[in-house]
Amino acid sequence: MPWSYSLLFFTIFFAYLPLLILEEESHKHDNPYWLFNYTFLAFLIWNSLSYWWVAEAQLLGSILIILINSALQATVFWLISITRKQLKISILFPFLIIGLGFEYFHTQWDLAWPWLNLGNAFAAQPKLVQWYEYTGVRGGSLWLILINIALFSLYKKRNIKNLLGSLLLIGLPIGLSLYLYNQDEKPISSKSFSLIQPNLDPYTEKFNPENEEKHLDVFLEQADYLLNKTETDFLFGPETMILQAINEDEPLESDSYKKLLKLKQKYKQTDFFLGVHSYQKLGDKIPAGSRFSSEGNYYYEAFNSALLLDRNNKPDFYHKTKLVPLFERMPFVQYLSFLGKYSLELGGYNGTYSNRNSTNNFTLSDSISIVPIVCFESIFGDYCAQRIPETASFMCMITNDGWWKNSMGYKFHFDFSRLRAIENRRQIVRVANNGISALINTKGEIEQESAWWEKAILTGEVKLYSRKTFYSEHGDYMGRIAAFFSVLLLIFVKIRRISQPKD
Repeated sequence: MPWSYSLLFFTIFFAYLPLLILEEESHKHDNPYWLFNYTFLAFLIWNSLSYWWVAEAQLLGSILIILINSALQATVFWLISITRKQLKISILFPFLIIGLGFEYFHTQWDLAWPWLNLGNAFAAQPKLVQWYEYTGVRGGSLWLILINIALFSLYKKRNIKNLLGSLLLIGLPIGLSLYLYNQDEKPISSKSFSLIQPNLDPYTEKFNPENEEKHLDVFLEQADYLLNKTETDFLFGPETMILQAINEDEPLESDSYKKLLKLKQKYKQTDFFLGVHSYQKLGDKIPAGSRFSSEGNYYYEAFNSALLLDRNNKPDFYHKTKLVPLFERMPFVQYLSFLGKYSLELGGYNGTYSNRNSTNNFTLSDSISIVPIVCFESIFGDYCAQRIPETASFMCMITNDGWWKNSMGYKFHFDFSRLRAIENRRQIVRVANNGISALINTKGEIEQESAWWEKAILTGEVKLYSRKTFYSEHGDYMGRIAAFFSVLLLIFVKIRRISQPKD
């Protein structure tokens, strides 16, 4: 329910009770797959209700993602149960170690899809999880596992001790969060910004080659009007605002880039930040997933990029690194190179991107840093936290959420940005083609936002902070520790099962 209707976030406190009851029942069954079958059905329902809207863009991709993730989650819960039975212990220990370890693993491999990590259930309730600045989302998952186990104990033994324990477990972290919420932190300084939300339909307008030049011209005219009216430090545009691929080594080969540069030279004191398609030509070494230009007879890597044009008119490119599996990059292409030729079509557009990157952040002449985040990357708290500098900085997230139409998809994707703001105590400027553009403060609160499916312009002040939180300093330490010990635990259980005499 939290992933479908955010106001029902509290249901995650007891959502695992039916599965925990089934896990106990499974001891009575000889069929070793009895529990897996039931849990697969449960996770299939969870996944289907949580992101059915992916089918708006790609039916086959939606089915594959739902089936793969349901099978993975069911396997994890089945392994938790096997570990508990083999070691004859409470389910709490294997649930914490293997559950949190899997969540971390599911952010690292080629099929990464951490949408349903438990701590994300509070994405729309930032007041309750201000302590994520110490633990990240993984701390929320830990909290929810503890609460579900506590309520399961209360279900089995209805006594005052279990009741008080459950209430304290729920109440104390919320109390700590409210305390942190009421603490103030002064910014170092602030910068003015303007952003443009073009609101181009990705199915009928944006990716139509005949309209690319017209759309860019409209964007540049709006930008010219804005900057001529009021001097501003930053101008922001959304993901893939420029679709004509820019050669990063020779950007002036692109007519679109030359138009952008011409406007930039007119407003020298304003830094431009927007999404582009870019590429780099390759020599003898051809990485997996690269493309071939039959017209130019060369191999190249294509990138979904953020472009910064600073006050010296020098271009800098950041490449989207966390790519959507199946859509933007085929999983395991580095091992099965032939997969690089394939990717699922998305609204009439397809192609395999490369995820090689040499730029983590954009550092400006006055030592201010911008942490760029492109679309899907906003789901990966650890990846974002690792890039937070100790200098005055803010985060800028560019996206195109129109693929999912008017569903929970774009709303929940928006709320991920609120968690990233809390974890790192950095303000976020969110720039959408369509969806929600916004300014989000360090407590995850929305200071400004655009309406859904409307052209919009937002102007304001983004505050700069330099303090690194415990989480941005150490990253997903809880997930790494759990993943390490879960591997050791599963190896130990496997050895123990093998060494036991057969009946």
